[in-house]
Amino acid sequence: MEPLFSLLHIISGSPVVDQRTLAAAAGISVGKANALLRQAEQDGYLVIGREGKKSRLTLTPKGRQLLEDILIDRNGVKLSLPAVNGTDTAVILAGGRRSEFDTPVCLQPIGEEEGVTIIDRMLRVLSVCGINRYIIIAGWQADALKAHFAGRGDLEIVYNERYKWNGTMSGLALAEEVLGRYNPESFLVLKSDLVFEQRAIQALMETDSPFAALLTSPSGARDEVLAELDGQGDIFRFSKDIRQINRIQGEMTGIARVSMDGFRMMMQYFSRNLNPLIGFEYVMESIGRIYRFQGVMVDDLCWGKIETREDYDTVKGLLYPRIERKEQQMREKLARDTIAQILPDEPVTEVQFAGGMTNTNYFVETSAGRYILRLPGRMTESMINRVNEKRNAQIASDRGFNCTLLYCNEETGVKLSRYIDGAETLTPRTVRLEENIALTADILHRLHHSGIVWENKLDVFEEALKYEGLLGTAKMYDGFEVVKEAVYTRLRPRMEELGLENLPCHNDLVAANLVKNGEGRLYLIDWEYSGQNDPTFDLAALFLENDFLPEDEELFFHYYYGGDTLPDTVREKILIFKIMQDYLWSIWTVVKEARGDNFGSYGPERFARAQKNLALWQESHTH
Repeated sequence: MEPLFSLLHIISGSPVVDQRTLAAAAGISVGKANALLRQAEQDGYLVIGREGKKSRLTLTPKGRQLLEDILIDRNGVKLSLPAVNGTDTAVILAGGRRSEFDTPVCLQPIGEEEGVTIIDRMLRVLSVCGINRYIIIAGWQADALKAHFAGRGDLEIVYNERYKWNGTMSGLALAEEVLGRYNPESFLVLKSDLVFEQRAIQALMETDSPFAALLTSPSGARDEVLAELDGQGDIFRFSKDIRQINRIQGEMTGIARVSMDGFRMMMQYFSRNLNPLIGFEYVMESIGRIYRFQGVMVDDLCWGKIETREDYDTVKGLLYPRIERKEQQMREKLARDTIAQILPDEPVTEVQFAGGMTNTNYFVETSAGRYILRLPGRMTESMINRVNEKRNAQIASDRGFNCTLLYCNEETGVKLSRYIDGAETLTPRTVRLEENIALTADILHRLHHSGIVWENKLDVFEEALKYEGLLGTAKMYDGFEVVKEAVYTRLRPRMEELGLENLPCHNDLVAANLVKNGEGRLYLIDWEYSGQNDPTFDLAALFLENDFLPEDEELFFHYYYGGDTLPDTVREKILIFKIMQDYLWSIWTVVKEARGDNFGSYGPERFARAQKNLALWQESHTH
């Protein structure tokens, strides 16, 4: 069929030709060309005549139909780009100007949380979905974006000096150098003026296609880009003109996934481009004529694009509250689905959010019992060893220090514990009541002297260095280098002089981890940071996290040490550990905030207290 197709294709454009020229153009011998022409005439595909010394070869309607069928079949078979495993990178196009706004649209506030902007919300959604590196292409008021993201170590801002005259593909092209350094297998590209549900990103992250655009049902909004798909679910055509679409099958959202192989092809195509206003979607469409360009459809997606003040008011006042409700329902559904996997024979009757700083916790009631489900938070996999946690939490549960642990997945971080009946979660205020001081001193003393030997050890000096290694380009608070030098040249050697015990410790004694049951029995929960350590680390944590006054500390010592005289070395170790914990958790805060979390004044206040206690130690303990 291939030689015949070649002959018919040539004839369709040059019906008057001599056989030798025809054979050469088709890459076959003259004899084979003549034989094929005779057979084609017999089959009714063409009519052979003469025009002077040359042949006039006229395609019949049957011949033209055969040629069209072959071309359609060929166009339907596209090449596939190499598969990719995933992505951790996003390029956000934020260079454009909207005349009705004084600052970039993406810096407009959204939601009820103070200080959270559209782009903050976007980064949070991306982070939850596994994206942790961001390239922002800025143009108009680029300095405002740089100021907004000052200190974040997980993103780079690239300035597009020609933002007034360029389209989105020109902006995307500027990410080439940074993408070359990051070298991801693929990346997401998004326009910064979008507000959307989390499942928009999840759909692209979960697709097998390395070259795909996110589609949803047409919104009818101004400037919508409509999509038509082929029979394989690949994008056949984009257009803003409905008259150019044979069948409307979706609307392009301005969010896509691009493999690095696909991006190189886009850049090659763009290098020959003479239209600086071309959008990246249309460059993808052009590559999609040869390579599969999948349309990933998310039906009934809540999303909006902000181009005018009216758009913004609609998104902020109507659309975003709906998105929040849907995402809350999604999180509760995730909790229900997770419980169904762990306890398949216990239908869920109630799910309630139960707080959490590092993780997200849910109270879950089933037909057979009540539980606390923990879903791990962002970046916990890089900060917490789940194998150690699972082992230690189970031992603590078996020995009665922890609530009953039913399930702990060391790979996902999902944990299920039995709910403590009549639970009273202590607060920093109630922890300091004498009854609770006595209970806390008792459980900590029993833990420290239980004979348990954890397989892991928490060394706060090494832990701080590990967290510091996660900072990237994020900037620590002023004075950090001075404190760091004192930590490692003075405090660490001094602690070695004082001597450290090696006993089982909890290491995270915030009030929320102290829970009493209805009978007054105290439990320690959340063993993520547990490990061998000096017990004064736990004491320092208890005092710091719960605002113990000096007289509260003395009362605790009475119960913990049984009235024994407290050596000055113990007090000094507690002070050093107070400094180190504030130092450690201030670094932790900067790392988390560099990934989009917001802890307000928590980090600066802890660092300031570390500086204050360091000055106190230096004044009182000159060695």
